[in-house]
Amino acid sequence: MALFAQQGFRSTTVGEIEAAAGLQPRRGALYKHFASKQDLLVAAVRNELERAAAGAIAIADIDLGGALDTGDDASRPLLVAIGRWFLDEMDRLRDLTLVVEHDGSRMPDLTASLKSDMVDLSYRTATALLVAAAPGLRDPEATAVLTLGSLVALRRTAWTFGAPPLDLDDERALDAWADLVLASVASSG
Repeated sequence: MALFAQQGFRSTTVGEIEAAAGLQPRRGALYKHFASKQDLLVAAVRNELERAAAGAIAIADIDLGGALDTGDDASRPLLVAIGRWFLDEMDRLRDLTLVVEHDGSRMPDLTASLKSDMVDLSYRTATALLVAAAPGLRDPEATAVLTLGSLVALRRTAWTFGAPPLDLDDERALDAWADLVLASVASSG
């Protein structure tokens, strides 16, 4: 995935892929496992989808219903941990994100699956957590999009420009992010 992210799908040769995998370049070893370079890319993307789904299930299993009681000091570390996990997942998926941005048109069905099964799954999971924590929240889906979207913007700005907005470090951003989530939950009551 890293080669595709760095060089693009078309510019990455099968020999480079084989060498990066520790195989003899241009000896056909890749074709023993995949019918084509495209099939390798599809398999790699599907693997990332499975990993993302497993992570979302683990996060969805967190019971925020009572944990986000605004008077509970335990809620802040839990929120920060969830936000940190999300940023770490974004970092882990950076190469995949770059591949989809540059070569998504090569795999429209898979790109649609990525949006549904990874991006939208993240927002659906955040929505479910918010609903459990704040059943009276006026628009939990929009709140989830805006809440997670702020973390996406933090990370994507760092990827694009080499530094986050205003050079804000993750810890400071996550602390403020937790304040925003807690305020949203408190306002629903």
